[in-house]
Amino acid sequence: MSKSKPDTGRFDDRLSAVYDPKGDKAKLYDDWAGTYDHDLLDDLGYVAHLDAGAIFVEQVPDRSTSILDVACGTGLVGRFLRQRGYDRIDGVDFSAGMLESVEKRKIYRRTWQHDFTKPAGISEPYQALICVGLFSYNIPRISDMHNVVDCVEPGGLCVITVNGAAWAELDLESDLYREAAAHGFTIVEIREAEYIRNENIDARVLVIRREHG
Repeated sequence: MSKSKPDTGRFDDRLSAVYDPKGDKAKLYDDWAGTYDHDLLDDLGYVAHLDAGAIFVEQVPDRSTSILDVACGTGLVGRFLRQRGYDRIDGVDFSAGMLESVEKRKIYRRTWQHDFTKPAGISEPYQALICVGLFSYNIPRISDMHNVVDCVEPGGLCVITVNGAAWAELDLESDLYREAAAHGFTIVEIREAEYIRNENIDARVLVIRREHG
């Protein structure tokens, strides 16, 4: 098992490109925005937004909760939650192309751009957060997860996916618990879920509570 040279080339070319640690992830997603939903849903069998969304609904039943959708992309998660009665949802992504695409769909109250290798510096934290697809082979790393968790208020819940292939190959569970201990959040639960069916990639869905500010 190696953390330095993961074998991402065995996946579909589109996934291999964004999983490559040397790739320009922002540019790749900018260029992909126009066909992203078709490619992901129809070609690759992407279902992560459904499984993670269902776990979020179970964990955060109050539809009046203020929610941040991290790595919102084209709004698949946001649309799932809005269809289930949540209407206080903001979206954030590091890809300008993805944000341009999602803003036309009127899913979120507002959207903003951010790179979660850096602190977001939110003055009014959200009550809960969902993050689907951000943590994989490429940046940000598990060691950046506190930048995501810090977007919720103390006591707030986060539902965060990690690519299951990367989780196994890079031994990310040990990294996760080190990150939690260093930054004051609790791993409430880790579940296995589906992620990208046609590539046989599963996911780990983390239920996390931020313990203090």
